[in-house]
Amino acid sequence: MSDAGTNAPGDHGPARDDARGEHENNGNNARNAGGLPQNGMNGHVRNGASNGMPNGRTSNGAHANGRTGSGIDYFASDVHISEDRPDVTDRFLRFLDMVMENNADRLFLLGDIFDIWVGHKQAKLSYVIPVIEKIREVTHRGIEMQYIAGNRDFNFDARVNGGPPPRRLPEAMTIQAGGKTIYLSHGDLFCTGDHAYRRARGIGRSTPVRMALSHMPLGLSSFLSQGYRRLSARAVAQKSLWEKAIDFSSIRSHLLDGHDTVLCGHVHRAARYRVDLPDNRSGEFITLGDWTRYGVYLVAQNDSLDLKKFA
Repeated sequence: MSDAGTNAPGDHGPARDDARGEHENNGNNARNAGGLPQNGMNGHVRNGASNGMPNGRTSNGAHANGRTGSGIDYFASDVHISEDRPDVTDRFLRFLDMVMENNADRLFLLGDIFDIWVGHKQAKLSYVIPVIEKIREVTHRGIEMQYIAGNRDFNFDARVNGGPPPRRLPEAMTIQAGGKTIYLSHGDLFCTGDHAYRRARGIGRSTPVRMALSHMPLGLSSFLSQGYRRLSARAVAQKSLWEKAIDFSSIRSHLLDGHDTVLCGHVHRAARYRVDLPDNRSGEFITLGDWTRYGVYLVAQNDSLDLKKFA
């Protein structure tokens, strides 16, 4: 496997099947997107066989609601909207305006759009209201939006943004975009060595815990969730790089399963890798960056997937 399209220094030669990129906020093998050009980084992988256009879009680009889209899809993750970072919120709102101005076909949000989401009552908070309203505006324009669960906002209720049930957000999905068959995920489940996190993840996403957070007073649920985040941050700081790393063998398995590209967030670094496969084939692994300093998003159009910055 080789790293392609990044320009930060470092030793990134071919990786073993068990080679890993580091976990969220801890400097992974995916290189920093600081040198990302404004017009994005182009990557080319083999075309995948089409399995049909999902969720209401026909093969000619028309939508079930009669709107003809531009054939452009957008992808973003790890915005981490919070009360104490209004600049990040403003950046994301302007990004959604751009998505609408460009008459996008689809918008895929790959988790951790909110720094924390405890339940539907959070939608009444002053810093959340403009985000929910803007998301509703996107969907009312006829742009299809898909929201994949992150490790911080998995309790987000799809009905809050005017979307349909089910209440549980999907963990992953396979789509056709940019001439590719793409596997989408937030990315936390690729950290297969962090057994403690995976146990805590199972407990946190259990029905009793989710129901309790949704029904208790907002102040109490927020207090408990923020306390858990502080404990989690201390625990992550004590973990080994191996525990906090992405297991590239799991990426390879999805590519061998018929996907051309695996796209995720979570690691807070924008990078793209070519992954060598049997029979002289290759696939691509792309990670999106976080939005702390600037936004990083991916746009799929025609037969290309481009990483871009949003200031």
